[in-house]
Amino acid sequence: MDEIAERLTAVRQRIALAAERAGRDLAEITLVGVTKTRALDEVRAAVEAGLQDLGENYAQEVRDKHKALGDRARWHFIGHLQRNKVKYVVPVCTLIHSVDSTQLAAEIGRRAAQLDKRQPILLEVNVSGEESKFGFQPGEALEAAGEISTFPGVELQGLMTMPPLSEDPETSRPYFVRLRELADEIRALNLPGLTMKHLSMGMTQDYEVAVEEGATLVRIGTAIFGPRS
Repeated sequence: MDEIAERLTAVRQRIALAAERAGRDLAEITLVGVTKTRALDEVRAAVEAGLQDLGENYAQEVRDKHKALGDRARWHFIGHLQRNKVKYVVPVCTLIHSVDSTQLAAEIGRRAAQLDKRQPILLEVNVSGEESKFGFQPGEALEAAGEISTFPGVELQGLMTMPPLSEDPETSRPYFVRLRELADEIRALNLPGLTMKHLSMGMTQDYEVAVEEGATLVRIGTAIFGPRS
């Protein structure tokens, strides 16, 4: 498990260098370790090495891992979320990154209100337009943000995206730029209930470019935990 600590240190160093290149404050950037299908021992080792934010893709998995590890870290939900699984996610998650419909946002708000909570969320935006991906089209996101800003129980804090997979991180840059510009457009609406302080973008293959383009949350699994078996 020492390898996890070493990889985590290396990732943090690369984030710091990317932030320096962009003239950004490192404190603005949160590293979210993606723990999908990872064993509890691996996740625990990362937390003990100082990883404070964990990202899960499956509702039951975040519920079960939270039950085992508790609040030793902040839990993020980053995968596709079905409305009937919201009940597992809202009680334990600091932030839900992957809100891809107004109906899902409404259900999250309803569940959060029952817990006397305002649930921070991000809108997932399909900037690349790939049919295989979930999320709002960029042109839909402004209207959706306006509608969601009226929902009780949720606080819209920003946007999330996933560019097309590529071995060249530079191919992701235009998608990250577009997400940042879209966030600026939504912020300019000055809607109540929106903070728009987060851009969740960048994974193992392109997180340094994401940091250079304004990411506040980078979602990294393989670079910390190694390839999945």
